[in-house]
Amino acid sequence: MFNLSQTLSQADIETVKQCLQAAVDGPFFPEWEFEALFGVNRGLVRAVLNEWPAGAMSEDDVGCAVVGSLNNLLGYPHGHESELARYVAMPLDEVRGTLDRLLALGL
Repeated sequence: MFNLSQTLSQADIETVKQCLQAAVDGPFFPEWEFEALFGVNRGLVRAVLNEWPAGAMSEDDVGCAVVGSLNNLLGYPHGHESELARYVAMPLDEVRGTLDRLLALGL
C-alpha cells in the first residue's frame, strides 16, 4: 500500500479523518445497514480512523472504510445533512474533491 500521509495533502487527510469519525459516531448509518453500505463493519471503520493515515491494515479494508465513508456521506440519503456539518468542517464539494483524488490513486 502506498503511503497516504506522503501522497495526500494535509487537507485531504483531515477531510478523511472527519468523514471516518462522522461515519462511525454520527447518526447517518443505522447499525443493521452499516456493513451492507460499507463492505466492512463499523468496528473496522473505527480501527481505520484510529490508525489514520498510517495504518497497517489491508488496502482493501482501508479502501472500503475511507471510500465508503466519503461516498456514503455524500450520496446515501441519510436525512441528516444539516447535522453533517457538525462532523465535517469543509464544504461537501471539498469532500467530493478528496474522494475523487483517492479514487484516482486507486484506493
